Amino acid sequence: MNIISSSQNDKVKYLNKLYRSRNRRKEGVFILEGKRLIEAASAGGADFKQVFLTPAFFKSAENDELLADLKSKAEFIYLKGYLLKEIASTVNPQGILAVVEESIFKGDDFYRRADKILLLDRIQDPGNMGTMIRTAVAAGFDGIIALKGSVDIYNQKVIRSTMGGIFSIAIRQKLSQKEFLTEIAAEAADYELLAADIEAEEYYFEHQYQDKLILMIGNEANGLDSKLMDSATVKIKIPLAGEIESLNAAVAASVISFEILSQQLQKDK
Repeated sequence: MNIISSSQNDKVKYLNKLYRSRNRRKEGVFILEGKRLIEAASAGGADFKQVFLTPAFFKSAENDELLADLKSKAEFIYLKGYLLKEIASTVNPQGILAVVEESIFKGDDFYRRADKILLLDRIQDPGNMGTMIRTAVAAGFDGIIALKGSVDIYNQKVIRSTMGGIFSIAIRQKLSQKEFLTEIAAEAADYELLAADIEAEEYYFEHQYQDKLILMIGNEANGLDSKLMDSATVKIKIPLAGEIESLNAAVAASVISFEILSQQLQKDK
């Protein structure tokens, strides 16, 4: 077992470079830290390139099952424990990091596999982004579209906030608004386009949702872009009883998503 102990090692330098979003996007990969997320990625069929681990993690019997699974998928690179901790963004990376390829879906392939889609328009906060992805998975959605101007879905904070949900849903990001509107006119014309609008006449729980739909959630401060709002086939609102103008974007997405799931479950009875 060759154990790397120097930060000047070429493989260590490469790993460090991937913590910068520009380099990560250029390579088409992202980094996972910790056993739990790596287990979720493996179970979700993620394409692993490299696994960086400490000798202590490798030797622990409780990790045998995971390592046996990863061994056939990726190159193993062994690092001294202190070096791995220096590289990682989390306080306790648990002795293991992995470099994983981004899943890339083209329009036609994406719409074939995703009937219920959550579209995110310029969502800035990593915690909100991660929470919305996690919520979408829990509510039975099968696709996420993050338009240009949104935080990178493969940001470390976003990944952790999804609690592994990122590996259970088809994802597209960095799509321009124009590209999306062109797609829905062609490949996704049969989807119901939903927009939350405080001026809407219909409450979210009054609407009968179609089986194929795209729920559009807008920027935390400014909401949906006007062109997206104009494209909506349905506008719905969430009632607000207190002296508050609007809900947090992630909360609004959760409220509507679980109403959609509730209606689906009623249909399936």
